[in-house]
Amino acid sequence: MSFNLTLDKEYTKEEIESIFDTRFGYGIKGINLRKHKDGRPFIILFSKQFGPYTDEFSENTFSYDREGVNKDQNLTAANKALTDAQKDGRSTYGFRQEDKKGLWKYIGLLKVIDWEYIPKNGFNTYIFKLRKINCLITFQ
Repeated sequence: MSFNLTLDKEYTKEEIESIFDTRFGYGIKGINLRKHKDGRPFIILFSKQFGPYTDEFSENTFSYDREGVNKDQNLTAANKALTDAQKDGRSTYGFRQEDKKGLWKYIGLLKVIDWEYIPKNGFNTYIFKLRKINCLITFQ
């Protein structure tokens, strides 16, 4: 199943909810676990340029540290979904909030290529390395 998304287009939370036929509630978490109608899992991933995490971007990959800030991170269901995505290949749809509050830029379909649990800023942190499957855009 595919969703009607356009690379580099900015979407509101409500538009993203409509596209994925879901509701995020009051706020959007970074890692959102969802299922297709046939039961196959997928992930909707959100990253903020000026958020509490230190996501690092390069040309076609980025490092995403989640879930839990200012403490040792646990293998939550969301973090586990990303570790499992490296093996099971579940689809991960990436969005990035840059300058405009309330708007999320679709950065593409992502694949987890590696992850590690390492000390960072005094706490043990999960770092996920993801690569764009559709490598026609650049993270900035």
